[in-house]
Amino acid sequence: MEKILPALLLFISNLVFSQSLEGDWQGNLEFQGMSLPTIFHIEKTEDAYKATMDSPNQNAYGIPIDEVTFENNTLTLTQKAAQLKYEATLVDETHLEGTFNQRGFSIPLNLEKITAEENETSAAKPNRPQTPKAPFPYLEEEVTFYNPKAKINLAGTLSIPEGKGKFPAVILISGSGPQNRNEELFNHQPFKVLADHLTRNGIAVLRYDDRGTAASEGDFAKATTYDFIDDAKAAVEFLKNRKEINKQKIGAIGHSEGGFIAPALTKKTKLDFIVLMAAPGLQGSTLLNLQRQKQEELMGINPMMTLQRMQVFQEVYDVVLDTTLNKEETKIQTKQVFAKHWGNLISEDQLNQIVDQTNTEWMKTFIRLDPKTYLEQVNCEVLALNGEKDSQVPAKENLAAIKESVEKSGEEITIIAYPKLNHLFQTAVTGSVSEYKEIEETINRQVLEDITNWIKAETK
Repeated sequence: MEKILPALLLFISNLVFSQSLEGDWQGNLEFQGMSLPTIFHIEKTEDAYKATMDSPNQNAYGIPIDEVTFENNTLTLTQKAAQLKYEATLVDETHLEGTFNQRGFSIPLNLEKITAEENETSAAKPNRPQTPKAPFPYLEEEVTFYNPKAKINLAGTLSIPEGKGKFPAVILISGSGPQNRNEELFNHQPFKVLADHLTRNGIAVLRYDDRGTAASEGDFAKATTYDFIDDAKAAVEFLKNRKEINKQKIGAIGHSEGGFIAPALTKKTKLDFIVLMAAPGLQGSTLLNLQRQKQEELMGINPMMTLQRMQVFQEVYDVVLDTTLNKEETKIQTKQVFAKHWGNLISEDQLNQIVDQTNTEWMKTFIRLDPKTYLEQVNCEVLALNGEKDSQVPAKENLAAIKESVEKSGEEITIIAYPKLNHLFQTAVTGSVSEYKEIEETINRQVLEDITNWIKAETK
């Protein structure tokens, strides 16, 4: 008995330990100066586990995890649509140590088991005073419309002003990444705020979930910017068939990547006007390196180190820009560039991750995009806005490029730069991405007024 008892106690201890995986686990993803609380809810079924994920600052709750495995104290969580995988070791009953991987990025993420009370506190939503609250002095209708090219239905909200008559209308086109119809980020809902302001001023608004996001069909992970142009065209065609809408007075408002889509859309369908909010005017490869420079400056990184990284990425971008190469050749050559510069500094897994991220169809497309191709051929009037503290699409360089390109089209363009505003058009101190969640303002009031007044003047 003296020999059996310790073994029995060890068995019981391990059994209790393995069962402690069930519960709520929280940690913080730290990247680019931001800290994103991340929560996994893990439940035990009869012979397996299931899980969901919350990202409270992004207003994302209950994201289903497709696969959960737990073997030899190693937890693996996989979410296929978001190309997300979390791998961790159960250190003790309340601690997981692991790595969060998504679309080529690998970030350390350690989790701590939390009580229900702590979980409720961590998910508390920050104050967002501009978010519109019902009842509204206008009609909101949940709608779906069809993209015949992709053979998918897209879901959205159509806001229609009070009164009779045919109203001018706009579609709202979101920036990069899977966005819902409100373009939610850190509990901010900028498209809901913008739609509310426009509709109260007599302009109908259609905002919609990106394909494969929220209530819209499709596969976001396989889509490129050109697919999103087709989705936007489907939104415009839907408006043209609504009896409440003046089909001669339809425009588009695009934010960030959406600001590339809006002028490209004018080649697909007739628009009366477009509004470009923090839109790119520079080729994707140039913009990405300029963004890298601005953001690393805000992070206090040595300028010489930043310059070295920019030179490495420019070599990579030059490979991607060579469209005589096929997919496999592009991937091989981008890996050769990264390996030449960083092969002795990072692991083979990290090298492969950064190569994979660079070679996604969306990224390769974005690197090759040149907005002037469409801006120089735009066939309607343009309003271009940006905040001078924008670190993602820097205002000075991009607004200048947009102005030069549109002037070649012969169309009129209005440019407005806001000295104190960031990429989201919030009043900011530095313009760093890390500030977005700390600022209560969703969109500066003057921006709302300027957009509304310009559209009213264009559609009177």
